[in-house]
Amino acid sequence: MIARAEDAEKRNRKLHVDLTTAQAHVAALESREVIVVEALKQAKDEHVQKLMEAYLRREEGLGTTRRSQSLGRNASLPKAMNKQEHPESSQDPPPELFEPLTMKNIPAPSLEVKEEAASTPPAPPPSEELQEPAPLEEEFDPVLPS
Repeated sequence: MIARAEDAEKRNRKLHVDLTTAQAHVAALESREVIVVEALKQAKDEHVQKLMEAYLRREEGLGTTRRSQSLGRNASLPKAMNKQEHPESSQDPPPELFEPLTMKNIPAPSLEVKEEAASTPPAPPPSEELQEPAPLEEEFDPVLPS
């Protein structure tokens, strides 16, 4: 009877150690998950920033082209001329200069790119990649005191 109690106590301690080890493993995985989520957020923010910079550069280039075209149309008019002096000769600036900034001018991906993306299998979630199989200890066979 005493031997059974001692064996049960040893198993209890071993199980407690195993539980503590498993909890530490879970904490490490959760920490890694937080790091990966933060890295993904940062990558997304950088990507959005690059898209906005590219869009603004494109719009800036288009604006320069539009201004040069509008200057070409108005080049025959003297600078001192205004609507009050000669309303019939004065021209309004082109309306496209006053269009609000939108993402409508960014081209959509081609059909080939969409098909390629559809055929590529999705990446597994980060939490699945980081999980390492925990080594299994010997099977637990509980011995209940009688």
